[in-house]
Amino acid sequence: MSFRLTFLNKDGAVTGGTRSYNLDAVWVAYVSNGTANTEDTVSHNLGRTPVGIWVGIPDKSAVIYADNEAAWTSTTIRLKASATTVTVNILVF
Repeated sequence: MSFRLTFLNKDGAVTGGTRSYNLDAVWVAYVSNGTANTEDTVSHNLGRTPVGIWVGIPDKSAVIYADNEAAWTSTTIRLKASATTVTVNILVF
């Protein structure tokens, strides 16, 4: 079974058809540094150590990835991008 999920920008709520869901997540804007495939520390205000990310559509062709999720904390995550100065919104959950 599959159905469409809708993410509401105003409060991070998620809906699916006629059902509402809770999602403890925050959006963060990520801009990678000037060297491809090097780690960036990205601040978030989730208030706990995240369990994952959903990456939006970057402004240029690139792969956004977490090389070391063990280094994530309740205030930061560490990400890499396969291209330089990539801008993308990321849902941290």
